[in-house]
Amino acid sequence: MISNALTIFRTLLTIPLFALLAFGGNAWIALALFLGAGLLDMVDGKVARARNEASPFGAMIDLLGDRLLTLAAVLGLVVGSEEFRLSAMLGIVFVVRDLVVASLNEALPGKLEIRVSAVEKFKIATAFLGLSLLIVAEAFWRTALAQAAAMPDAVDAGWGAVMFGALAGYGGLIALALSATLTCITLVDYWRRALRAFSAG
Repeated sequence: MISNALTIFRTLLTIPLFALLAFGGNAWIALALFLGAGLLDMVDGKVARARNEASPFGAMIDLLGDRLLTLAAVLGLVVGSEEFRLSAMLGIVFVVRDLVVASLNEALPGKLEIRVSAVEKFKIATAFLGLSLLIVAEAFWRTALAQAAAMPDAVDAGWGAVMFGALAGYGGLIALALSATLTCITLVDYWRRALRAFSAG
């Protein structure tokens, strides 16, 4: 199936994405991989619906690809970034939330009523925006370090990249903080529904 092939391909993109961010690689290429995987996430769903290729396996690897993309970006920045590590750690909230919801859904099959609400969509969009901006910030920071190393006697070497990186970093922090807050709100909602389902037996 074409849609499954696209999903598997974008899932594999998380490997070089993590490596580039964690081990000092080209963060601009990492950004291209992150954005490309996000674009493929939209494309493979449309292809699956257009070609009537929807299947339980496709849904499983699509969900896995989404989770691994977030995990690769968050862990890559946490491991490889000095300036934006603390901001990226907000993304751990998304990983924990997914683990908790998946566990509750496993314990209460068909009873949790997981749905993609407007809040969920906005949360996902702001998380993607926040991580994208942090990768941009990291790319500018690495560019600034390279410029400073190439021109050690120039006082303002890399200053422009530092400034743009700081702006992107602050934007990413705000977007991730907003998304993390919404994530906590939705997690509380799922937990309350789970408690009602457990009580009902």
